Amino acid sequence: MLKKLIPDEYYNSIEDIPYNKLYAQGIRLILTDLDNTLISYREDEPTAALFIWKERMEAMGFEIIIVSNSRKERVEHFANLLKLPFVKFAKKPMLFGMRKAIKKASRSYKSEEIVVLGDQLMTDVFAAKRLKLHMILLKAIDKKTEILPTKINRKLENFFLDKIERYHPRMYQQKLDQYVREKDAK
Repeated sequence: MLKKLIPDEYYNSIEDIPYNKLYAQGIRLILTDLDNTLISYREDEPTAALFIWKERMEAMGFEIIIVSNSRKERVEHFANLLKLPFVKFAKKPMLFGMRKAIKKASRSYKSEEIVVLGDQLMTDVFAAKRLKLHMILLKAIDKKTEILPTKINRKLENFFLDKIERYHPRMYQQKLDQYVREKDAK
């Protein structure tokens, strides 16, 4: 179970991801969380940088679908402004929301053609790894704005990070060390 909480890669933001490398590896579908992955909880509208990122991804040949645990209409609002398909109230780490997003894609994708972007171990990483999808963990944009369930997940995450460090030290060092250092620095 612990290995299902370890991402394949970690980056500070969506801008730092080597998309050319992902494309060369055959990745074509990006499933992305919304809050604290693409935008802060404080944002009411997509940023200009987010519109540029979306256009760049589509120009490269990626399809993007937003997969959010939020029930709020903000998911639909952001997705509609970005002209992206979405799944709200995905209930990650349960799998039905992620599966629903994959079914919304314009074509059928194999698991090795899909990458998941998210900022939480307990929801995004755990769901992606259980579906055997490539997972990129991102630094949360603004933890000060997180809602209560996310704050609880972050506390639970600390317990599992300690276990991963103990039982899988090499994987911890390679995939999570930077994430933990940045998390502890706040």
